[in-house]
Amino acid sequence: MKILASLAAVLALAAAGSASAQEARIAWSDLDLSSAAGAAAFDARIEVAARRLCRDARSPGRLASDRAWCRASVRAEAIRLLPGRVQVDYALSRLPVVL
Repeated sequence: MKILASLAAVLALAAAGSASAQEARIAWSDLDLSSAAGAAAFDARIEVAARRLCRDARSPGRLASDRAWCRASVRAEAIRLLPGRVQVDYALSRLPVVL
């Protein structure tokens, strides 16, 4: 099963101010990311990981919690870690269908 490598780089930033960085693994090989359903399932997995990882997140240079920034960072990093062709398939599946 293909699993995205750790999101440690983003999570180290997200955990700024906390004692330790966290790690997440998001499986994707069982999904067809070129389909809307597969991409939606992948998005749901990212969201689950982001909720867990971003509980006490702070953006760089801020003292207040910034979960929205953290979740966006986790999402961007998860997509960035997909192989190039899979990134393209995923992006194309997210486009609206125009008839």
